[in-house]
Amino acid sequence: MITISKAFGQDPVEFNDETAADRVGARIRTIRNARGLSLAELGEKVGLNADRMQKYENGARKPKTDMLKKIAEALGVSTLALADPVTTSYIGAMYAMFELEHNFNMKIEPTDENHVPGLCLTVDFKDSLYEYMKDWYDVYAQMKSDLEVANSEEEKAEIINAYHNWEWTYPQGIVDKTEKSLEKARLKRKIAELQERYDQLDQNDSDIE
Repeated sequence: MITISKAFGQDPVEFNDETAADRVGARIRTIRNARGLSLAELGEKVGLNADRMQKYENGARKPKTDMLKKIAEALGVSTLALADPVTTSYIGAMYAMFELEHNFNMKIEPTDENHVPGLCLTVDFKDSLYEYMKDWYDVYAQMKSDLEVANSEEEKAEIINAYHNWEWTYPQGIVDKTEKSLEKARLKRKIAELQERYDQLDQNDSDIE
């Protein structure tokens, strides 16, 4: 089932801001351990004590950009490997996809659709991200199908705008769809209950006759 509630009841942007230090710290800790460095050794390389480094790794403090650069240099990695990815460049987009690989088990696969070589990102149906992507695909496929039968440029523009609005208000579209499905299921159960009650009354009438 797709999770549609806000994280801990918070606005997603606020939650993202409040947990940014945790994510940066987790990346520092992962790479430091992979490099075989202790907190004290990494701290010495950047001019900090082990206590300050531990606060960074635990998310109690978030290193400023200059310090993040020093830590990245000491670890022998790009600063982008420690920061939250920003997809305003090809390199930033690549780091965003690396995050999807590590956090959601997304894989990169070759494709040869219509004899045109390419690459695609895939996620196993057992992974939680699959349901989110499947919902996105369904909306995207419907948009493409609607465009094929559109009778005018104006109608095409409306279809594209509706698709973008689904993206811009995400996950509200899922919320609406889920609420509608729940209401339909509730009504279906109610109809079944009424039908059962009707059949019972009808049977009672037959017995009386």
